[in-house]
Amino acid sequence: MLKNYRIVVAVVVCVIFQICSGSLPSNINKCKISDHVCIAKSINDVIRLYPKGNPSFGFVDISEIKRPKIILSEDKNRQKSSLGLNLIVENAVLYGLENAKVTSVSGFDPNISKITLTADVMNLRLTGDYNVNGNILLLQLKGKGKGEIKSKRTTFKATVDVRVEKRNGKNYLAINRIKMDIQPHDLHVSLDNLFDGNKELTESLNETINKNWRDFWMELRDLANDALADLSRGILESAFNHLSYDDFYVN
Repeated sequence: MLKNYRIVVAVVVCVIFQICSGSLPSNINKCKISDHVCIAKSINDVIRLYPKGNPSFGFVDISEIKRPKIILSEDKNRQKSSLGLNLIVENAVLYGLENAKVTSVSGFDPNISKITLTADVMNLRLTGDYNVNGNILLLQLKGKGKGEIKSKRTTFKATVDVRVEKRNGKNYLAINRIKMDIQPHDLHVSLDNLFDGNKELTESLNETINKNWRDFWMELRDLANDALADLSRGILESAFNHLSYDDFYVN
């Protein structure tokens, strides 16, 4: 009886230690440091195998990323931006990051300080309750209701400035700054209930935006890049806090 009890206690302690310290699952290949081809493949394996997340190494669900509010404005206090546009998306949900495929990485070196990662994402979609007031593409936009922005293919380039911190005898990564560069290859915007539900104006403005989506994106790009950088920070910090940088690699 005592022997069985000791076995149970040992198993429980091992499970708790693994979850607290963080470890990659055995089906994720560890790479040699600076082997960026291998590292890109392993990141893709994580995305493919764990789109709903994995708490053992702090990887969150990326198939449905929910945020109570996303503010696309240069003034976070919702005052009028230099673009003359304030777009607030509440109850926001971002779908599609589970379709990401990393095409290149760099910076995973012994003296790590800057990581760059490029990925293609298919069928990216942002939905939520929008509130817009301002001007874009020489058009006045005013209204609130349900909104959706989607792209069949989007390329991301993330540049992450990091520092190494020592905790419990191991090295962990901490984020100083994230810079995001989003390049959609197409874009479709749908905002209902513009101008207090004026159907003709709503359809006309949505059509104009979608015909001129490249110009629309260029005006909105910097604000969207900042918003996605904030979102990405939460995803990366969760993983970095659970999994030490030492445990990324084979010995």
